[in-house]
Amino acid sequence: MTDGDELCERVADLEATVAELSDRLSGAVNRDIPLLKGTVRAVVDAEIDEIGELPDAGRAFNGQVATHGERLDAVEKQLAALGDIGATKTTKEEKLAAICMFAQNKQGGQSSTVAVTASEIQGCVGVSRRYAYDLIDEAAVELEGVRVREATDVQTASGVEHKKKALLVDCEAVHARLEL
Repeated sequence: MTDGDELCERVADLEATVAELSDRLSGAVNRDIPLLKGTVRAVVDAEIDEIGELPDAGRAFNGQVATHGERLDAVEKQLAALGDIGATKTTKEEKLAAICMFAQNKQGGQSSTVAVTASEIQGCVGVSRRYAYDLIDEAAVELEGVRVREATDVQTASGVEHKKKALLVDCEAVHARLEL
């Protein structure tokens, strides 16, 4: 075998290796990289066209995960404060927390302040009417964003409407306090 034949054989081997690598690279470029790119786009919910955009997208995604983690912690704290919904509320704090959650559920979106009457408190925490009125007074003293509306007669176009004593809960203020 001459040097020329040996050189031709080495070149042929190199060409075969290059062709094999080209096929592998072609599969990665045409199939794997678009698949990975699409997956990353879906995970970070961002349009990524250049490799240089990946770090910023990753940081933004990490920030979203941290925010959701904080929100989850806040919800878990609220849930722990309420205890088991079906269980009897034994402490005054549990009763007040249940009343605040009732007010937030009652809020219709029109106003951040919701009136919770003694009869609603009776049904919400399972107490007597007298103790429901005591809870109204105590909640106004102990909780921020909560005040008492005394019983009043209100003149309306169709006559006089009697408004019973109620707890006025500012759901935005109470919600912010519960998240802390």
